[in-house]
Amino acid sequence: MDPVRFLREGLADDSLRTAILVGLATIPFTLVLSWEPAAGDTVVVGGSVSGTPMLLAGLVVGSLYRNRGARRAGIWTGLAASIGTVTVFVANTVTTVPPDSLWMVALAAVLGPVVVGLGVALTVAFTTVAALVGGWATTRLQRDRRNRAARSGETGATGRSRWWLAVLVYAVVAPIVLVYVLWVRPESGVGLVLSIVGVFGLVVSAVVAFVGLFIDVTAPRDPATDRLPSVRLYVGVPIGAAVLAYAIGALRATGNPAGDGTYGFVIALWVCVTAYLVFERRPGGTVPSGSNA
Repeated sequence: MDPVRFLREGLADDSLRTAILVGLATIPFTLVLSWEPAAGDTVVVGGSVSGTPMLLAGLVVGSLYRNRGARRAGIWTGLAASIGTVTVFVANTVTTVPPDSLWMVALAAVLGPVVVGLGVALTVAFTTVAALVGGWATTRLQRDRRNRAARSGETGATGRSRWWLAVLVYAVVAPIVLVYVLWVRPESGVGLVLSIVGVFGLVVSAVVAFVGLFIDVTAPRDPATDRLPSVRLYVGVPIGAAVLAYAIGALRATGNPAGDGTYGFVIALWVCVTAYLVFERRPGGTVPSGSNA
């Protein structure tokens, strides 16, 4: 494919205008969140890039383009957002590579285009995946689809997806790991290793449980006998808790707001999955009539 023709056709396509604008809107946020001045005499070629703006942009674009090409829209959002990625790399390279070191300047000049191309490719891939996820999630959230699928007899119409097993495992394992890490708090030896492995496993299981909870909550249900579980409650609360804990950690300058956000998420998620299993997964499988979308 001719890249020049590809760019020309995409820029001329009015249907992609919103996707491109969303990508461009991420640039200032990427610059602000990624900027880390070099300390001392340390040489840093490139620097780290915050992926949060691109993640949010991909999810938004996927939601907007769910019925008209989320993949293509995600690609163009990533191309526009990659301007911020390239800017961070160039700025860090220019400010951290000593001009009197000819071999460092030459190395940066040779590897620069390769790293820039890789950065653009990763940005596009990241936003495209996020757009596909956003489109998929938005489709599952549609209230009519959840009811209509049940009435038409589609697979899973009773809201009995197998993902709830991952939710159940997390509900059992999470409090054990949290008590061990937050209250026992081993500082050395085998206990410390177990603590690190436990935290890693907890984060992984939390992600799996969150996906499972979302799929199970949004599974089609029979409107005549079942109610639709509240997505805002079971899915929204853990996300809100993570954002709130991160913000509090950042304002209090705890030094690890990302860690605060992670703990806020896993704790709130445990509360939500426990409530979901108790109130929405009762023995016998019948949920009282009503509606809570």
